[in-house]
Amino acid sequence: MSSKSANYCFASRLKDIGLLLLSEVALGQCNELLEANPEAEGLLQGKHSTKGLGKMAPNPASSVTLNGSTVPLGPAHDTGILNPDGYTLNYNEFIVYNPNQVRMRYLLKVQFNFLQLW
Repeated sequence: MSSKSANYCFASRLKDIGLLLLSEVALGQCNELLEANPEAEGLLQGKHSTKGLGKMAPNPASSVTLNGSTVPLGPAHDTGILNPDGYTLNYNEFIVYNPNQVRMRYLLKVQFNFLQLW
């Protein structure tokens, strides 16, 4: 599910190369929210991170564990999550507020494909 992060590369048809950083993140206990909230950090109440619940996510049944870390794999599936109060996130989003919870692992140089689909 890299499409959210890919938007921050600001790639275009003329500049189609971008960099994506793949990190190992210790989420701890997540505060789960149905929508974006700029004050989410203040809502942690003893939790270690925020998880925005999205409509689509990798199927947990396809995940593998490598060296104690859960790695989501496989195609996206419908999570059944809907926000009854309005907009629903397209994909799960995770936010950690303490940089010590993040271990940068891989810097990927990617070429974006801007072919028109219709």
